[in-house]
Amino acid sequence: MSMISRIPGPDNLHVGGLWALNLESHRKRLFELNITHVLSVIEYSFIKWGEEAKRFTHLSIDIDDDDDSDLLVHFPKAVRFIDRGLYPSGGSADQSHQSGEQSSTSSLPGGVYVHCAMGKSRSVSCIIAYLLYKYPHRFGGNQFTPSHAATLERRSTAADAVHKALQCVRESRSMAGPNDGFMRQLEMWWEFGCPAEDDDAIERHPAYQRWLYDRMLKDARGMRLAPDAELIRFEDEVETGSGDEEAAADQAKTGKELRCKKCRRVLATPKFLISHTPTGQPESSKCAHIFIDTLSWMRPALEDGALDGRLVCPNEKCGAVVGRFAWQGLKCSCQEWVVPAFSLNRSRVDEVIQRPIAHTTPGRAGNL
Repeated sequence: MSMISRIPGPDNLHVGGLWALNLESHRKRLFELNITHVLSVIEYSFIKWGEEAKRFTHLSIDIDDDDDSDLLVHFPKAVRFIDRGLYPSGGSADQSHQSGEQSSTSSLPGGVYVHCAMGKSRSVSCIIAYLLYKYPHRFGGNQFTPSHAATLERRSTAADAVHKALQCVRESRSMAGPNDGFMRQLEMWWEFGCPAEDDDAIERHPAYQRWLYDRMLKDARGMRLAPDAELIRFEDEVETGSGDEEAAADQAKTGKELRCKKCRRVLATPKFLISHTPTGQPESSKCAHIFIDTLSWMRPALEDGALDGRLVCPNEKCGAVVGRFAWQGLKCSCQEWVVPAFSLNRSRVDEVIQRPIAHTTPGRAGNL
């Protein structure tokens, strides 16, 4: 197999490893292929190339080929760089000097070479991210319009779309194979609609922020520590943009709100209930625990850094124990594990049917 593989399709897009840049014979091949842009998904510099370096516009993304590495956050920058290299007269061409790139003297249409160490995982992940972004119709999708329905549809097709894109790359590079962590991040990229309007598009995405938070909790659990109090995410304080259909759908959920049995103070609305699937008891029976999201009224119980403890009704005149929390997780009476766990004892709360409230004002949930 050639060290430099062309991606099937209309683009002058190539993938490979580091040797294509280190061996003089292969460097000449880059010139023959009219490569004008090089994306290094590894720490790399053209400083030793001398005058030859001026042939290329270069972007280096320093990241390890590890399941836990966050490549997802770099996808917008990577696909925009690739697109500008392939289509310099496109809508984003005026941004060609952003993102720490080294400028090329040539502005003619050319080709792009994407590489990592072996041309197997990191570089292939960025190639797949570009294909999903540029040609969604090839992989079972259309141009993404942000909405709750569109997100659900993308979520259901994510694994299949990423697999099809990988198979496309393998037509010319059989060794292509992103690690499991990158494959999951590519599914998330597809699910989010491949946002690449600017380099920070992923970083602003609410689902990405939640993903980062879950990773932080996992790391803390691995060290048998509670998360830093300042980093705890209270779901009723998380801001959502106005007009967001998913947020509107959450606000309109019907169900039972939970109230302290002693003083009737509302503890959680349907939006913040966490469902789990009972595996060890009949459908007719109810679990002893009702799991909910982390809410701001729990702050006094969590700020001391304990791994587990009691949850107390936030009504100062009440103070009844209504449940418990455990960052390392709890095993419900139905034998299902919930991690992390914020549990209200069913015998300590009343479940009251809540009907949809029209024109809910932003921030209302913060009063829980």
